Amino acid sequence: MSRFLCQVSVSLTIVLVFTALLLGSTPGIGFARPPRPDPYERLDVFARVLHVIEQHYVDDIARGPMIDGAIQGMLRTLDPHSSFMSSEERRDFELRTGGRFVGIGIEIGIQGDSLRVIATIPGGPAARAGLDSGDIILAVDDHDVSRMSLDHLFMALRGEPGSTVVLTIKHPNLLAPKTYVIERGLVQTDVVVSRMLNGHYGYVMVKSFGQGTADKVKAEIDKLNRYVDGGLKGLVLDLRKNPGGYLKEGVDLANLFLKDGVITQTRGRTGNVIETYKASSRRHAFNMPLAVLIDEGSASASEIVAGALQDHRRAVIVGTTSFGKASVQSMFPLPDGSSLKLTIGKYYTPNGHCIQAIGITPDIEVEAMVLTPRPRPPQKREKDLERALQATPEATASLPADALDIQDDPAIDDLQLFTALGQLRAREFILPAP
Repeated sequence: MSRFLCQVSVSLTIVLVFTALLLGSTPGIGFARPPRPDPYERLDVFARVLHVIEQHYVDDIARGPMIDGAIQGMLRTLDPHSSFMSSEERRDFELRTGGRFVGIGIEIGIQGDSLRVIATIPGGPAARAGLDSGDIILAVDDHDVSRMSLDHLFMALRGEPGSTVVLTIKHPNLLAPKTYVIERGLVQTDVVVSRMLNGHYGYVMVKSFGQGTADKVKAEIDKLNRYVDGGLKGLVLDLRKNPGGYLKEGVDLANLFLKDGVITQTRGRTGNVIETYKASSRRHAFNMPLAVLIDEGSASASEIVAGALQDHRRAVIVGTTSFGKASVQSMFPLPDGSSLKLTIGKYYTPNGHCIQAIGITPDIEVEAMVLTPRPRPPQKREKDLERALQATPEATASLPADALDIQDDPAIDDLQLFTALGQLRAREFILPAP
């Protein structure tokens, strides 16, 4: 019996070995893995195309611009915020985030399939010409913008002071496009602007997030705090028409109002965490009640700030839904002085929300509107009655400063700002205690 089992075992072994040889080793029959495709195989096609152009094109042509154009075309297959920059374009990018440049004073972005105006710089050439947030740019100097990257469009808008650029614009409320001839000029912005509201509340507008913005905001709030005995009762942080800038500056600004916890998190293509930005108690500075103003022109770093303060219930957010740019770009310097600006991830709010193409929804939605006082017919008062008693000196004593109505500030004809200030005054007992 054991001999029989041994013979069966040997037979099975021979069959299995033969089958393995037949299936795995015999040419043309086995399950050998197909060769992996060479990821750079298409570069051979590119090199051949370049060679054919250089040999047979009707005119002499430099190789450098063709290769740069090919790189730009490759990046145009990605998102609108990824681009290839020459050394000159890189310097222009740094100037745009620095608050001083020659141009028309406009910030632009992709929304849906349209290239739209995110914001115009107050007092700049574009604002004076009548452009506003939401306008759609169709052409620059008769060139269709649909084939331009954002950075190349910015370059097209730059030029010598006094030169002109022609924009074809579609306004949201008009059927026909309109042409604007705008003269370029030196555009210089005060990145941070502050003032007092109603004697006890501070107002700080942040127009962009360049280098040192968070420190400038802190300096302005410190100045306003010193102006009021006992410090500010509350602060309005205005991020409307702020297209963003450096992510780090947005994180540092949010940290001024947050003592601990996550401010934002960036994640890559597979959902892997690239970096988590947390508040540091060392940078925390202010505990006063806070209201934040946003609108459709608030993008990128502005949304990081608003999203963090909203998720931590540190501020009431007032205005309209923000732009919805949650992509994060990184700059990769190249050996020839050019740079690759590439989208490497998306940022998430502390509660794990990605607002890409969605935006931050305000706690209190208020459309932009200018308040216009209505004239009222004169009303008869006690002093107008016949034989009315005269006022005594005590009755005419002036009211204390803190009893003045907020409308005494002539600047508050802005419904969104008016609402934010009203929320600060009404919500002191709701906001978290310092």
